[in-house]
Amino acid sequence: MQPGSIVSWSAAALCLALAGPALADFNDNKPISYSVDGGTATGYMKVVTESINGVVREAYPGTDATYKPGSPAGGILNMGTGKSDFAFNGAPAEIAYALEGKAPFTSSLKGKFLHVMMLHDQLVVHNFMTKDWADRNAISSFEDIAAKKPYMRLAVNQPANLQSTVNMFQNIFETWGIDEKVVTNNGIGMMRVNTASSIEAMRDGKIDVLINGGFVPTAEITDLARGRQLQWISASREKMETAAKRWGISVYTMKPGDYPFVTKPEFTLNIWNSIMVGAHVSDETVYKFVKALFENEARVRSIHPTLANFNIADASKNTTPLEMHPGAARYYREKGLLK
Repeated sequence: MQPGSIVSWSAAALCLALAGPALADFNDNKPISYSVDGGTATGYMKVVTESINGVVREAYPGTDATYKPGSPAGGILNMGTGKSDFAFNGAPAEIAYALEGKAPFTSSLKGKFLHVMMLHDQLVVHNFMTKDWADRNAISSFEDIAAKKPYMRLAVNQPANLQSTVNMFQNIFETWGIDEKVVTNNGIGMMRVNTASSIEAMRDGKIDVLINGGFVPTAEITDLARGRQLQWISASREKMETAAKRWGISVYTMKPGDYPFVTKPEFTLNIWNSIMVGAHVSDETVYKFVKALFENEARVRSIHPTLANFNIADASKNTTPLEMHPGAARYYREKGLLK
């Protein structure tokens, strides 16, 4: 063999070796294995996660897909440190704090977790009060609260749930110049619980104001209104747009009739949720996960009303500050959705 032939053969072999991973075929039905972290032990996130995992298991028989309950911030931390693989509830505050290394994160997780797809854009901030408290204090809006600074027994979510605190009541209070310490008497009037527990507390007469996230309509809130007179906390669209722009989210218009106590258009915030994945997860796993969902869009849309409009064109968009995982990007590129 001529020396030149050896050089040519070696160069060709090297090119094939380098090109190998990019040419790997992921279009088979071999099982994958992954865990999902960061949602509640019961309720919406558990239902959605287990249903999505069911779609993936059917696409790839033998797949091991497990769910680890926790908090949204905890899920990102576990992804970033390789203890978990996916999280289905990435929202603006959790992502921003993780990238900055801001508490509860102790260091930046930039590059440690990546974007996969947009799950939904329908987590609506609910701001309402008992009519009795509103009447006693002559309150109808956040403008009134800012001006009068009435003492309130306020229910908000737990500190670790950043999307339901930072993106919700803290964002609104900052926009209107409301000092939570003043209106809750240095926190004496503040109850930090999940939405279900805050609804029960209002039912029992233990709180006056509730600010938390939910989907419209939330059946438990409709039921609450049957036994207790409620009133929506009004807000100007202009101010709510200011609050929305701060976090790259949108304004939601509550329509008359969405709840019995909503009698005119009311403006609030609408928060998106991203499916994220740890950077350690293989391209094949992420590619197959994405492929399973988009080849079964009808199944995904049937999981919950928030996913009723789920489609690849919208879900493939990345409005987060995260980089797209290569496995997801490959699938979207094959479908002509990414260059």
